Amino acid sequence: MNYRKGLGIGLVLAGVLLTGASAGAGETGATACAASDYNCMRDLMFHYRSQATDLKMIAERYAREADFETKELGLDSAEVQKSREQAKKFWAQAQEADQLARDYQYQLPHNAY
Repeated sequence: MNYRKGLGIGLVLAGVLLTGASAGAGETGATACAASDYNCMRDLMFHYRSQATDLKMIAERYAREADFETKELGLDSAEVQKSREQAKKFWAQAQEADQLARDYQYQLPHNAY
């Protein structure tokens, strides 16, 4: 049980560190790119793609944790609901980062990345 708490705290900490750039902080960098600055757009595309991958992995871990807790604690326990909500939150953030990566990719010429 102690290992699971440590894992949960580690996942939350990783999520906080990873999601800091997805909405507020990343948008200021995104608007700083000039329309013809393909290097900046390419870097942001790779950044958001990497962030989306990391967030998806965290969401999958929370979903697996919720499935495990369902077997152990029952379907309606508070821990299960909390893990499922966390999984949904990280999945939504991953989708947002993925969409931002696609938006930047569409702005680049086909040979720029």
